[in-house]
Amino acid sequence: MSDAILYSGNAFSVADGKGRFVLPLEMRKLVKQASGGENRLCLSVHLENGCATGFGLSHKQFLFDEVGELERLAREAGRPFNGDLERENRLGTIEDVNFDDGGRFFLHPDIKEEAGIDDAIFFYGVGRYFQIWQPEALVASPERPALIRNKVRRWLDARAAGGSK
Repeated sequence: MSDAILYSGNAFSVADGKGRFVLPLEMRKLVKQASGGENRLCLSVHLENGCATGFGLSHKQFLFDEVGELERLAREAGRPFNGDLERENRLGTIEDVNFDDGGRFFLHPDIKEEAGIDDAIFFYGVGRYFQIWQPEALVASPERPALIRNKVRRWLDARAAGGSK
């Protein structure tokens, strides 16, 4: 069995008065485990999905190691490969942030802007990392499973009717 930290599940978070979001408890436990017991969360943007991503420090090391493996495979196959550019794409956009014991953290302004996030987010565990979506963007993404899109749509409807913050 692999030692990889795998995120699953989903949850909503609405920014508090200071603009902080709350990392869901189960994801928080895994991030802390993946970060050697520290309350360290790595945040970035997904290069294709239009959402942010979150994970612990161990996944950052995985991304670095994976580029080394891609370099090795390209070298063996006689293919060109720009490892520096690949590291820039995978590691250069990561922001490390602290979260408190209650899971509160600030989402970096650049990441918020890139992902179109305002005052609400949807956490979506998808394996080695979790996605952080602006809810309306997830609903508008036909590639996401209907079960998840419908759940988020219902939450947005309830929020618009005054049932959720």
